Formats: sequence, structure tokens, C-alpha cells
Amino acid sequence: MSVTLQILLVGLGTYAFRGSFIVLASRLGEIPPRVNTALSMIPPAVLASIVADSLLFSGDSWRGFDEWHIALAVTTVVAWRTKSIALCLAVGMPLVWLLA
Repeated sequence: MSVTLQILLVGLGTYAFRGSFIVLASRLGEIPPRVNTALSMIPPAVLASIVADSLLFSGDSWRGFDEWHIALAVTTVVAWRTKSIALCLAVGMPLVWLLA
């Protein structure tokens, strides 16, 4: 079997798997509050893991203190004061770009 056919079959399989979840979820009706609470914690956890990895590693080696850590300190203050993820991204990313 060719590599192209294998990639297409895997793509079709993942698409079918995701589509089946949407169909099944629509039949469940109301989402239980505990599940809804757990699902609401996924985006901040994913963002935190991406940021932590970027702060600790540069490629396959440890990252020393640099502009990323300064941007983290400023963004932490913004997060603490405003409690807004959008504002944290609006402040933190340009700060990294300016300091780099």
C-alpha cells in the first residue's frame, strides 16, 4: 500500500472518529455540570503547557534566563490584575517580539 493511500485512510479514519463524536454528543442532550467544568479547564491547561515548554526548553536543551522570562513576568502581572487571557496574549506576545 502506498504512503499516500495510508495517509488518506488515516485522515478519513480520524475525520470519521471526530464526526461520530459530534453525532453522539448531539444525542446526549444536556452536558452534566461536572463535565462542563472539566471541559472548561482544558484550554488554559493546554496554553499553560505550551508556555511552560517554551520557557524551559529551547529546542532540545534547557533555556537560560532571557526575554521569554521577562515577558512572562510582565504577562503574569497583567493576568493577576485583569484575569483576561486575551489581554495576556495581547501584551505577552508583542513583548516577546520586541525583546527578541
